[in-house]
Amino acid sequence: MTSAPIVVATDFSPAADRAVRRAAMIAAQLGSQLHLLHVIRPLDLYPGLAEGLDVAAYNNAGQRAAASRLASLAGNLESRYDIRVVEAQRIGRPHTEIADYAEKNGAVLVVTGARGETSLHRVLIGSVAWRLLRVFKGAVLIVRHTPVAGYRNALAAIDFSPDSRAALTWAAHLAAEVQAIHVLPDGDETLLREAGMDNAALRQRAKDMNTIADNLMRNLLESLSIQAYSHIETGYAPEMILERAANWHSDLIVVGRHGHGGLEEYLLGSVSKDIAQEADCDVLVVGIAGGSQ
Repeated sequence: MTSAPIVVATDFSPAADRAVRRAAMIAAQLGSQLHLLHVIRPLDLYPGLAEGLDVAAYNNAGQRAAASRLASLAGNLESRYDIRVVEAQRIGRPHTEIADYAEKNGAVLVVTGARGETSLHRVLIGSVAWRLLRVFKGAVLIVRHTPVAGYRNALAAIDFSPDSRAALTWAAHLAAEVQAIHVLPDGDETLLREAGMDNAALRQRAKDMNTIADNLMRNLLESLSIQAYSHIETGYAPEMILERAANWHSDLIVVGRHGHGGLEEYLLGSVSKDIAQEADCDVLVVGIAGGSQ
C-alpha cells in the first residue's frame, strides 16, 4: 500500500471534525502521513464584504488564529492515532486551493466533510465538496457520519470501466468486507419488441446479459485478488446502488468518477454525481487519473 499522504480539509466546523477523524483513522490504517489543511477565504473574493476593512490584516489575523487551532488539533491527532501530521494553510477559493495543495504534495486521497461552510459562505460559493470533485483528479472521500471505527462494509459500484478497478481496490483497502454491484440497464422494451423480439427472446436476452456481467465481475475480482460478494441487478443504477447499500447497511460506497460516458476529466459521471449527493453513508469517488493504490 502506498505511503502517499492523505489531505484533509478543515474549517473547524462539526462536519470538518468528522472528516478529520476519519482521515486520521485511514492514515493510521494505511501508514500514511496526514496533511491537515485550512483554507482562508479572502474577503476580496466577495464584492462588498471587504469594504472599509484592511484585507491583509484580516487575512493575517485569520492565519494566526487558525495556526493555533491547527497546532492543537495536530497534536491531538498524533497522540491519539500515532500518525505524523503536517499543518498547512492557504488563502483562496477552498476547492481550488485544496486540489492544488493535494496535487503538489502527491496526495492520492482528499477527505472532506459533506458540509462545513457557514450559511453565508454556502450561499456565496456553494458546496466545497461538490466543487472539489470536479477539480481534483485523485480520490475524494466525502464524510457524512462521525467515525467510531474503520469501515465495516464497503459497496463498490462496478461498470467495468477502468475506474472500476480503482473502486474495488480502494474498497478492499479500506473496509473489512466488500460487496460489488453492477447494474444492467432496463432497456427500452417497446423498441426491442418493435425490432422483432418476443417475450421468449426478451427473457433470453436478459439472461445472456446477466451471464456476461457475472463472468466479467468474476474475472475482475480474480484479476485483483479481491474477495467480495457480487451482485448483478437490473434497473436505474443510482437507485439500485443506494438500495443495496441501505439493505447491507454499508458505511461506505465507492464509485468510479467517469464510467463509460466519455466525459471530460473535470466532469463527474451522472451515476457518481447522484450517489455522492444522495447516499446516507460516506462516499468515495475514485478515478484512474489519481491512481488506484
